This record gives sequence, structure tokens and C-alpha cells, in this order.
Amino acid sequence: MSSSKTDSQACNTSDLDLVRQIKAGDQEAFRVLVQRHQARLLGLVGRFVVTREDAEDVVQEAFIAAHRQLRRFRGDSSFGTWVSRIALYKALKVVRHQKPPTAAHYSSDLAIADEPAATDVREVREAVARLPEKLRLPVVLRFYEGLSGSEIAALLGWQQSTVWTRLYRGLDRLRRDLQGDDLT
Repeated sequence: MSSSKTDSQACNTSDLDLVRQIKAGDQEAFRVLVQRHQARLLGLVGRFVVTREDAEDVVQEAFIAAHRQLRRFRGDSSFGTWVSRIALYKALKVVRHQKPPTAAHYSSDLAIADEPAATDVREVREAVARLPEKLRLPVVLRFYEGLSGSEIAALLGWQQSTVWTRLYRGLDRLRRDLQGDDLT
């Protein structure tokens, strides 16, 4: 079978079917999962860590951990959600060792430095980075990653009401921080 035909078949195979193939011994199926989810995970992790190298390391560690733990994957959530959760917690572990918290600077969606809005974008990113982790997570996942409340709840293992409460509190704190209000 030609490589392009194999790649074409792999593109049409669901994540769950690929996981079944991996559990049956087909390690090539794991390569397909990595290719399918790597860019999205780099974007997600890049919202939390400072350098691209850190993001790449975290994503690689997440895939290694996912491969090692694949026997325990039951399919209660999608593979993408499951590996995202692993990557997110690994990224947060890296961030916890970086004091003071800083915003990710390499992300490709930063405004161009010559644009007047670049300063505003930078200020917002820095304010988001200063949020406590439990408030920063839902804000980043909702507004930078575009996830719904239910997707955030599934990813973080929180109740949806907790997501909305922390999102509201995070946005309120951001508003006060950016307006220069006292946060005490």
C-alpha cells in the first residue's frame, strides 16, 4: 500500500479508532494522532509558557505521557480533550516554576509592534498572566482558545458552574486591573 493511500486512510480514521489501533499494537497510528493534535496543543500550551521551546517540550512530554497512559484512556472524553488536559497540566507545572508569572511572548497572534494596539495587547496579556491560575485558566481557554463553557469544564474536570463563576471573577479582576482599580 502506498504511503499517500495510508495517510489518506489515517486522515479519515477517528481518534477513537486510532487509539484502538495503537492498543492493538499499531504504533504508526500514534504518529497520526500526534500530527493531528500537535499544532493545536502548541497553541494551547503557548498561552501559558514563555518560550516556544518550553511549549514544544511540554507538548512532547504530553504526548509521551499520553502514549504511556493510553491503556487507561477509556474514551469518556475525546482523545483531543484528554491529551489537552495532560498538556495543560504539564504547562502549568512549568509556569509554577517561573516567578513572577509572565505572558507567552512567542505566540503568533501578538499584534505587530508598530501597530498602536500592540501596547494594549501586551497590557492585556500581562494582566491575564497576573491572574491567579484558577481564574486565568477559564479566561485563556474561553477567549484565546475559543472553547465553550462545557468544553472548558471537560478539559479541566470542573463543574460548568465553576467555570462560569471563575470566568466572571477573572474578567472582573482583569477589568479592574486594566482600569487601575484597587484589587484588594
